[in-house]
Amino acid sequence: MFTIDEIRAMNQEQLHAALTTIQEEMRTATNLADYEPLVAEIETRINAQRQRESLMARVAAGIEGTNARAAAPAPAAEQRTYGIDSPEYRTAFYKVMTDQELTVEERAAYVATTGGASGEANLLPKTLLNMIWSLIDEQHSILGDITMYRTGTILEIATHQSIAQGDAATVNENAANTDEKNVFGKVSLSGKDFSKHVDISYAMAKMSIDAFEPFLAQEIASRLGAALAADVVAQIGTDHDAGNDVTSAATGEIAFKDIAAAFGKLKNANGQVVVYGTRSTIYNQLVGMVDTTKRPIFQLNAQNGMEGTLIGAPVKVEDSVADGVLLIGYPKDVVGNMVQDVMIESDKDIKKHVITYSGYARFECKLVAPKGFAKLTVKTA
Repeated sequence: MFTIDEIRAMNQEQLHAALTTIQEEMRTATNLADYEPLVAEIETRINAQRQRESLMARVAAGIEGTNARAAAPAPAAEQRTYGIDSPEYRTAFYKVMTDQELTVEERAAYVATTGGASGEANLLPKTLLNMIWSLIDEQHSILGDITMYRTGTILEIATHQSIAQGDAATVNENAANTDEKNVFGKVSLSGKDFSKHVDISYAMAKMSIDAFEPFLAQEIASRLGAALAADVVAQIGTDHDAGNDVTSAATGEIAFKDIAAAFGKLKNANGQVVVYGTRSTIYNQLVGMVDTTKRPIFQLNAQNGMEGTLIGAPVKVEDSVADGVLLIGYPKDVVGNMVQDVMIESDKDIKKHVITYSGYARFECKLVAPKGFAKLTVKTA
């Protein structure tokens, strides 16, 4: 058995060995009280040594041993999350597009958002994407009015062609209605490619982001929007029921009865009827229309992107409609599928010293109710 003085002279390693020896002896000893003071002394000295080692570590780290109170630990760094709506990704996007160096934060945002793959500038910053679509909707009202899906994949939709039997009808008391038989079609909207590019010089690419962003948005939106709107108008022309075509009775002039006839062709009401035409057609044919008492039929109203109202329907400028033609109908009956939202890629021409910015989208639409639109054409001869 050890003595108290022997224990006090031991180092840390000897103390652990002595504790192990004493614990072994205590398993067979009859008088455990003789060992208890020794165990207590060993544990006290081991704990004291641990405290000294901890203090020395804190002094070495500079958080102990000064006259001032130890500084509070620094708060944990804020965990940033990045995406297309973060300001760091916005600046990183434009710097990548113009081949400029990124800051640490911009690179982190770019890698987190795109995975760091080269050429992933198709992931537009939210500010640019919103700016492009805002410009497109302003310039081509029909695109903002149709039912638009941004699925990113092929979309299948059902079209209601007709009711072969069993439509709503008057029946005798206690008599059943005829079983309904509907004729449906199925359309797959897999998309068509739309593209627009613009070339700018190396020097022009050095303009500030606040100047470059609206320039790029305007260049891409103006032409992509025109192509998308033209496709919607053409699809309406293809899909609408030919029986809904109306030609003005008078040559070179639309009369109120022509408009009423076109409105009367519409079926399958879905939302608000809208009248679309070019500015030339609207102001040459509609604005001056009056009834038999010389009161204006067309009511001017510059709110909500429309020129006015006609029989309660908003009249909107749409340059994709041909001059001398009015499209009248329910735009919500047109279903559009944006398979690939607007993206922008860039490439350099080192011979011409220009950077090409190419805007691209994949889109397709369908008029799901053929009688949901009518076409009124001004008679030319």
